[in-house]
Amino acid sequence: MLNSVRGRIANEMTGAALPFVAFCIALNLTVGQVTAALKIPLYLDSIGTVLVAVLVGPWSAVIAGSFANLLAAAFGNPSMMFFIPVVVVIGAFTGYLARAGWFRRWYLVALGGILQGILAAIVSAPISAYLFGGVMMTGTDFLVLYFRSVGNTLLNSVFYQGLTSDPVDKLITYLLVFFITRSLPRRLLSRLRGASNLKETPSRHAP
Repeated sequence: MLNSVRGRIANEMTGAALPFVAFCIALNLTVGQVTAALKIPLYLDSIGTVLVAVLVGPWSAVIAGSFANLLAAAFGNPSMMFFIPVVVVIGAFTGYLARAGWFRRWYLVALGGILQGILAAIVSAPISAYLFGGVMMTGTDFLVLYFRSVGNTLLNSVFYQGLTSDPVDKLITYLLVFFITRSLPRRLLSRLRGASNLKETPSRHAP
């Protein structure tokens, strides 16, 4: 199984994929730190992960997102390392949608972002609630406090916060990626294995 995983990663990491993945790791870190510093009730720290999932592949996306989280932990936000399971869900789910052709239509991208947000909320809620008491020192903390103030349990409050903010966060992330992929130079796209995820499949007409 390990050899199979290595083979899939190696199969994705061809051409310009490696420097592109490195750029996306830096993108995750930069945007995530800016939103955290501004206390915006969103994360936007998975734009790079989604870009890699679409243009390189799901395995590479998991690696990119995990490295970004580990670096964020090393740079002063240790809680990020505990959310790597969320990264795995984002990379795998986005990669599946990309290969299914969802990133060829904006409305499918929007729907995929909302679904991704719901999945992220389900996975992240127990981590945030049980390891950090629902307080992540981000702009979403006030939502947790609000849901607690109206009588919900800690876990439910964190989950409701996730259902409130994560679908919006991932909707914006997916749409940003949709427009970014359409503004990248064709020369770069031609060197990325996942560029075929953006191409229309020719329709077959009966003779």
